[in-house]
Order: sequence, then structure tokens, then C-alpha cells
Amino acid sequence: MTVKKLTLERSVEVEVNCSVTQVYDLWANLENVPRWMPLVKSVRRLLGDQGLYHWTFGLGFPLLTEWTSRITRRIPLRLIAWESVSGLANHGSAEFFPTDQGCRLLLTLAFDLPGGLVGMLLENIGLERWLEENLVESLNRFQAQIEAEVLRQA
Repeated sequence: MTVKKLTLERSVEVEVNCSVTQVYDLWANLENVPRWMPLVKSVRRLLGDQGLYHWTFGLGFPLLTEWTSRITRRIPLRLIAWESVSGLANHGSAEFFPTDQGCRLLLTLAFDLPGGLVGMLLENIGLERWLEENLVESLNRFQAQIEAEVLRQA
């Protein structure tokens, strides 16, 4: 019997009253992500390879998971994309679009969940809705933080 693997993918966006350059520059250093995503406990660039990052994610011990990701595509002021190379299977992207008020940030995340009973349990407890709500809250936190920082610098 083959166990079917589930992929959970969500995209959320936020309008930020800052320039694309300001928004992109903050995201370009992935080590900043825990500042606005509380479930991301740490992101650390691995020495020797500028494209590899070690992530720690979760609610806290024992509900933590880790992975290493690689930047797969970077288009300055437009796109940062990544995928895991070990640990929790996932991939995602942050896209940056200029607007009349500043920048629209589109964040897409996808996780491969385990199949079988564990996957069914995660589906039944509403993991998809929970993930989307957390992503929306995180992007709103990002928006508030960067707008406040830019205002302080003005």
C-alpha cells in the first residue's frame, strides 16, 4: 500500500507603504524573518555557501522542526525563491510588486505533510486554515514593523 503525501500550499499578500527597495532589502536577509514570523524561531545562513540557510520552526520544544533550504532564484527587487534540501520538505517565494502606495508583497509557502494517519489528523484539525491565519498575521506584523522603521528613519 502506498501512502499518499499531502502538499499544503498557501499564498498571502500585503500592501506596504514603503518602496519595493525597502521591502526587498529587509526580506533579502532571511535571518530577519523571525522578527515578524513568531513560529520561525531562527534562520541562520550557513557558512561557506551563501545560498544555504538553516531554519528552526514551531511552537517550541517538543513541537519544533528544522530544515536547510537553498535560494533557488533571486531577482533583485522582484523575487526570492527557496526550497528545502534537507529536513521538512518545503518551498516558497516572496514576490515584490511596485504599487502607487509602495509595494505589494506576495508570500507563497508550500509544505509536504506526512501521509497516512498523521497527514489525515493534520488535515482534520484544520492545519490549512491555521497556516493561512498565521501567514496573514505575520505579514501584517511585517507591514507594521517596516513602516514604523522607515518612518523613524525619515
